[in-house]
Amino acid sequence: MVDAVASDPLLSSKFELRGDYLAERRAGSEGDDIEAESRSRMRAVSNMEYAARFVRLLRPARFRMVAVSGSTSYGSASRSQDLDLFCVAPAGALWRSLTWGLIMARASGIFSPRSPSVCFSCIMDERYARSTFSKAQGPLFARDALETKVLMGHDFHRFLMKTARWISSFYPVAYGRSRSSGDELPPEDRPSALERVLNLFMFATAGRYLTLKSALLNRKLMATGRSWDVFDVRCDEDHLIYESRRYVSMRRRYEESFASVEAGR
Repeated sequence: MVDAVASDPLLSSKFELRGDYLAERRAGSEGDDIEAESRSRMRAVSNMEYAARFVRLLRPARFRMVAVSGSTSYGSASRSQDLDLFCVAPAGALWRSLTWGLIMARASGIFSPRSPSVCFSCIMDERYARSTFSKAQGPLFARDALETKVLMGHDFHRFLMKTARWISSFYPVAYGRSRSSGDELPPEDRPSALERVLNLFMFATAGRYLTLKSALLNRKLMATGRSWDVFDVRCDEDHLIYESRRYVSMRRRYEESFASVEAGR
């Protein structure tokens, strides 16, 4: 991997190796980079401290797993970025859990106005998460899965990572460190008939509200020239995933770069 990146001008101009990962190369002078990185790391630490407090409010939601994702999980957070959370809810009960989380995020923002804005950017129910992690996704998904900072549900995260053996084809060293041995997958939660009906009702109401809110926010982003921040919403009864145009573009560049490395071998 090191030789492939170094020998390809296109790859080396866009990416660099940091530890076990292929990462986007930073722009700017070295001095500016060091100062900016120091500030972003301090904000990431502050965000993680807040997330550790906030997760206590989510316990009644009965999430199987709550983790910090996005820029904060990589140890770098800009002043304008949200605190992104990746959560796994019990099967058939995603919208019940998410609704509680949204209420707590709103209340926390009111009582702690200087705290980062919490964004439930990737929410899956247990069945959807098991299916997603067991199938090959891509190098950026793999890196995000390895870097996510788990706050609650460490065992469940390890179970998911054990099913995602395909990650080792991109990051063998990091994946080897992430795995544990001797554990079996926990039994899947089975929602009652009442929970399934409640979940569908909340999907029909809260899901529609979030979709409308996202459309209005995207219009505002376009009007202010922030087209790269416009995002797509993948919304169903078992998942809610936000992906910005910037993230989609990054995913494409990762895939192209890894394809170039493989072709050059």
